[in-house]
Amino acid sequence: MNKLKKILNREVPFLSSVKNRLLLIGFVATYAILFIVLYEPFNINQWGSNYYWQFIIGGTVILFITQFGLRWLFKIKKFRYYGLFLWYVLEVILIAYVFYVLFGDELSAYKEKIKEYLLTFRYTGLVMIVPYASFVWYMEHQYRLQGLKDRQEELIYASGKDSEEKLLTVMRENGHMALAVKYSQLVYIKSAGNYLEIFYLKGDKLTKELVRGSVKDFESKIIDSQHIIRVHRSYLININHLSSTKKTKKGYALIMRFVPEEVIPVSSSYKPAFENALK
Repeated sequence: MNKLKKILNREVPFLSSVKNRLLLIGFVATYAILFIVLYEPFNINQWGSNYYWQFIIGGTVILFITQFGLRWLFKIKKFRYYGLFLWYVLEVILIAYVFYVLFGDELSAYKEKIKEYLLTFRYTGLVMIVPYASFVWYMEHQYRLQGLKDRQEELIYASGKDSEEKLLTVMRENGHMALAVKYSQLVYIKSAGNYLEIFYLKGDKLTKELVRGSVKDFESKIIDSQHIIRVHRSYLININHLSSTKKTKKGYALIMRFVPEEVIPVSSSYKPAFENALK
């Protein structure tokens, strides 16, 4: 229940821009056209093909009015998810009412009018819910991915005279900080599938932190390229913590301080850069 409350209270920032609102309207309209023409739901084929376009155009116009006119009138810049759901219901109510007034049968009995309107409301909601929800889900997904791209594994540097005094800050997928450590404390970074094992010093003790990411992305954000270098597709090392090197047929085998049991390979493609860093 608490998780549901958090979701409903979460902001929907991606529907604030004009571009995304136009995309929403266009996506709903396109889906409705394809759905109605291809599947002819709710016996709509009995009404005649002219009604197809009248429904589509009418619904699109109302969405323009609600997304731009009414939101401007009520000064609604951002929704929360519960507010967006209520706004969707309002849009369905308005579209169904216009359809009912323009295309509904002439009925004298009040109960029959209510029944006819509720049926129109139901059909309208069923046509709109899939593209509306799909678009919101997709935009939420894209928004979160962009946020993660900006934050996850991002290096945020503290002030300092040299790079060793600057901080490497690594973010988790949920946007929370996983690690903040000085470059001088980093020992090495190892790829583990879709994750990175970050080995660093906490006092005199070697500590490991597991975060989601790739060596390539991590490497691209490092400013201390003089000391933190890539030696293998799966490894980055801090040469200041290099304990010993042993030449091999393809490159080198490295031992880092504090981790004598871990042998880190230097592959042939990274051998020149490693040798240059040792000079």
